[in-house]
Amino acid sequence: MPLLPKVEETFQPGRAGVNAIAEFARIKGMIWRENTIKDLGIDGQIEYLTPKGHGTGRLVAVQVKSGPSYFEHDHGDCWRFYPEQKHLLYWERFPIPVILALHDPSSGQIAWTDVRQHLRRPNRAHEGVDVPKTSNLMTEARDEIFETAGVSAEEFEDDLEKVLMFMCGKRASDACLPVSYIEFFSLGLTNIVRSLYFGMDLAISIAEANLSRRNSEIGIGIGHAEDEFLFDYVKFLVSQDLATLDFGDCLIDWQDRRMHPRFVAPLTSRGRKLVKLVGSHEDRLRASGMLTPPPWLHVAQERILQLLTAPSDDYRFELVYAFADLVRDGK
Repeated sequence: MPLLPKVEETFQPGRAGVNAIAEFARIKGMIWRENTIKDLGIDGQIEYLTPKGHGTGRLVAVQVKSGPSYFEHDHGDCWRFYPEQKHLLYWERFPIPVILALHDPSSGQIAWTDVRQHLRRPNRAHEGVDVPKTSNLMTEARDEIFETAGVSAEEFEDDLEKVLMFMCGKRASDACLPVSYIEFFSLGLTNIVRSLYFGMDLAISIAEANLSRRNSEIGIGIGHAEDEFLFDYVKFLVSQDLATLDFGDCLIDWQDRRMHPRFVAPLTSRGRKLVKLVGSHEDRLRASGMLTPPPWLHVAQERILQLLTAPSDDYRFELVYAFADLVRDGK
């Protein structure tokens, strides 16, 4: 009997896993694009579609591992997966979130974790990747795996006029933190109005100016509601596509480090259009006499950012200089 080509033993389980991901995307109303040319540690991408079926450009990459061997390392509430070092580096530097999916053909469960987010977190305890036992793509909400890609419950608003109206009216509810979205946006513009800055110091400076303008005797106060308001602004920038920022990195600050993110993010073309829209409204209000600022002052204009110097900086300059010399000389 002539020898015939034989399918590798890993082919059928591998296909079962990829097919399960394709079925997950179909059921959840999303688009699965399998990599058919060469798999370097990514099996394909899923694109998030709105409930009405509109494409969003929000993508996650998926690496699926199928078979009982991937469930052998039981660590209580999770399974631990040990990828090769080259894959760890590849996933961490990938430009979009990477979902690691472990497929159990016998039960149909697809346990998963955002492996890129896991690898980016500080203070990782081990080289393995923990995949929660309670996770299952087939039972998750459709937008769960897109959290670090910036998908949120907030709908995208096509009309920039409505976006501007919302930003002008969106204010923190507590009088101890009188800030608004439009103030964050306009007063955060920097880099010749090409980028947008955000940080707690910006919120504090806006609140202090507003309290002083009102001759208020109330001091600044920040509680849970104010914290949520500030982070909701970050999510708003992403959902309305106003700035290009790494939302996954923002989540590391927010969820893991228990602090507000700080970033300088380039404005998108839509963000730049919003700047022009603000300018056109300002011109109209100036012409009508309802706004009378100096001609060199504008609502949307650059604020210069710089690092503050501290008394210890002179010593640090000397320290870094000496360190560089010693390392360079092989000491």
